[in-house]
Amino acid sequence: MKKDKKDLGNNYFKSGWQPSAEFDESTGLGEITHIGQDPNYKSKFDTILKDWGFDPEHYEIDGKVKASSWNTQLKGGDVETFYAFKGVVRRRHPQRDEWYDKLLKEVSKKKPLQKKKIKSDLAYIFTLSDWQLGKVDLGVEKTLERYDKALDRAVAEVRRLGSVDEIYLLSMGDLTEGCYGFYDSQPHNVSLNLSQQYHLARKLIMKTIDTFLPYANKIVLAGVPANHGEMARSGKGQVVTSRLDNSDTMHLQICQEIMEQNPRYKKVSVSIPEGFHHTVDIKGLTVGFTHGHMHSGGTGPEGKIMKWWQGQMFGDFPVGDAEILITGHFHHPRMMQQGNRTWFQCPSIDASIDFTARTGMWSKPGVLTFTVDKDGWDNYKIV
Repeated sequence: MKKDKKDLGNNYFKSGWQPSAEFDESTGLGEITHIGQDPNYKSKFDTILKDWGFDPEHYEIDGKVKASSWNTQLKGGDVETFYAFKGVVRRRHPQRDEWYDKLLKEVSKKKPLQKKKIKSDLAYIFTLSDWQLGKVDLGVEKTLERYDKALDRAVAEVRRLGSVDEIYLLSMGDLTEGCYGFYDSQPHNVSLNLSQQYHLARKLIMKTIDTFLPYANKIVLAGVPANHGEMARSGKGQVVTSRLDNSDTMHLQICQEIMEQNPRYKKVSVSIPEGFHHTVDIKGLTVGFTHGHMHSGGTGPEGKIMKWWQGQMFGDFPVGDAEILITGHFHHPRMMQQGNRTWFQCPSIDASIDFTARTGMWSKPGVLTFTVDKDGWDNYKIV
């Protein structure tokens, strides 16, 4: 600003437009209110960020800002026009949190596997659904113990099958709990902050990949966004950014970036949809999956999902062509067949004391698994 503060009149700042900046490290988002004399302030965002202590290499201002301008009479009678904006400040690479380098270092130490071609026409499906890491109901340690058991049982199942050509690790979402915005008591029901939840989720994804790496010629890590992965929810449950700006898919992208730096993972590919639902071709069958929170209408989980799936068919959307549909969100295992189509509902690896108190319903933690070949699915098992 050209004028010294001692030359400013009492009406320098317009009501509601005090210069300020705030930032939430846990969400990677903040707000800045800047006052200046240049109407072309958008071209100087980097300079403005530096003035407020943000490194432009790591932070950016959202281009959509709320703007205002006014005339102010300075001491001595001079009149100046001032231009102001309020905008969102965010990390350019939210995945580059304090844990990124630590996980990269751990993964980089892992050695390549010996080349071994497996002869098989069978694909194995292992779902990653509703971990809600950080939630105190089952407890983080018990959740991890239960997941370790699921991995052990899944490996035993793969060995029992003899040989598997492909393994699909399907992330159904809600891998972390979040900290607020999903239900009233949530802030009092978490034992890990967001950074810790995110780091643990990525470590668990990489552990899952490393567990199955020796047992197939090809591994596909695929996933969809979910409600607990929605970024920066307000206390009213509103999403500050897009619902597709989602930590559930962000974790897969980060793991992909890390794996690309180690030839050990060259048999692993990552597949993420642009929308809420996804389909993959497995042994000639179309397998669709979605978290399950985007349904509308219907009674009970079966009614809600069936109505939604029929709408996808009627609207001629890709997931409507699926012979197999997999969903999460509802936490209880279910399976329904209609003609040549099958719906699988995943159990959660977590528990919900609140839900059980309200409904009397509860489900044993577990992981949905099954196999697929050219003739369809088989070997359905909760591990």
